[in-house]
Amino acid sequence: MKIGIIVHSQTGHTLLVGERLREKLQGDGHEVSLMRMQNLENEEAKNPTDVQLDSLPETKGYDALVFGAWVQGFTLCPGFIKYAEQLPDLSQTPVSCFLTQQFRYKWMGGNRAMSKMTTSLEAKGAVVKSTAIINWSNKKRDQQIEGLMERFSSQYKV
Repeated sequence: MKIGIIVHSQTGHTLLVGERLREKLQGDGHEVSLMRMQNLENEEAKNPTDVQLDSLPETKGYDALVFGAWVQGFTLCPGFIKYAEQLPDLSQTPVSCFLTQQFRYKWMGGNRAMSKMTTSLEAKGAVVKSTAIINWSNKKRDQQIEGLMERFSSQYKV
């Protein structure tokens, strides 16, 4: 399969998870592209209209997509919200989503952010197959990343 991984990453945490997932999926025999977008300025912007992204990664030409973003202020980062608003129709494309957040527990913004992320992608026609939240300050962070990689890659077995 041809899989696109699109991450919005400022600190590199979300990008790191995307890179590890790319390695796993490539090891499984898939053709994988990893694309990163960042805020050009004002990474602390609270409103999507105040965000300028350095790129708008393309979603066409993939059999499946994985989106990654981060939690900011107990909700989905505004840069990803802005990106999702500009997405074309994903017409039943299978999608997986992951978030990184600094706090230890999903209920500290991660669950709310994931709900917003999946809702915005489903509004564009995506079929969300799997989700994961990585709690960066949790002692089990590496186990969470391993679980994400196994769960996401199991969807794309050849």
